Amino acid sequence: MNELMKKAISKIPPQLRREEFRFVPILRGDKRPFEGGWNKPGGNNYSFNDPKLAGFMLSGHNYGVCTGMGDLIIFDSDAELRLQELGVSDALPETFSARTGGGGLHRYYLCKDTGEKIIMFDKELVGDDGKPLHLGEVQTLGFQCVCPGSVHPNGNLYRVEVDLPIAEVEWSTIYDILEEKVDFSLAEDEAKTDKPLVIKVRNPSMDDPFDRINVEDIWRPSGKVRDRGGVLVGSHPVHGSTGGQNFQINTRKNSWYCFRCNGGGGAALAIAVKEGIISCSEAKKGVLRGELYLRVLEMAKEKGYIKPSLTIVERVR
Repeated sequence: MNELMKKAISKIPPQLRREEFRFVPILRGDKRPFEGGWNKPGGNNYSFNDPKLAGFMLSGHNYGVCTGMGDLIIFDSDAELRLQELGVSDALPETFSARTGGGGLHRYYLCKDTGEKIIMFDKELVGDDGKPLHLGEVQTLGFQCVCPGSVHPNGNLYRVEVDLPIAEVEWSTIYDILEEKVDFSLAEDEAKTDKPLVIKVRNPSMDDPFDRINVEDIWRPSGKVRDRGGVLVGSHPVHGSTGGQNFQINTRKNSWYCFRCNGGGGAALAIAVKEGIISCSEAKKGVLRGELYLRVLEMAKEKGYIKPSLTIVERVR
């Protein structure tokens, strides 16, 4: 390894020099990667010792780390003082952390059962726009955070604040900490890389039998339900909720999600969970295959969600 490469790598904190982590070059003073496809595994993202990344860093540019790759998530506190007042910060496990150029805090964690990106809001305070105060995010797959040593648009440096190893955490722990202290919702998924599931049938003119079923017609959140612009939030209709906000239905996307179980999907998975065919925590993409899928199909016919004349042969991605 030549001296220039060693110099570039030395700019990256030792905790982040892991082969499984992926990085993106960002122009100095900016916060967004300038290359397309960076958020896809195998896309325009690089290992910590990649010569291309090193070249940008040696030229004085910023760099970011991709969350959701290598089990990395980042608890991004935009309003750290308020999160301290609410008891969120003290409840989080101590871990490697960086102070952002804007004054927030990035807490780095390893999480093997990562859920969807969460956006946190204050239950009481509102921002200048009259909406609930934005407190930060839990960054997962499809997103990135600017790393220490980079320059914020305001000219301040991102710097290491807590020089500890990156701690491991379970997704349920993050959820339990947030549940009663803050409001939260899923991020919009423009940056997500998952492709939609496709239903293959013998007759190409036939539709997916679940396409015309509204998730909201299968089940709705229970308890005190809030409508956040087409996103219905409340308690899980099957296993309930302690804080009353662990379940949401996105009526625009016709999908549902359980924050506690990190389960969710469309109509087929909603029926499978509601009717006890699978548990909420098992509701993942690709689960309903073969005989299990046929059981859900028959149940959907039996309950009148779809007409029994439709027949599905194979379900694939």
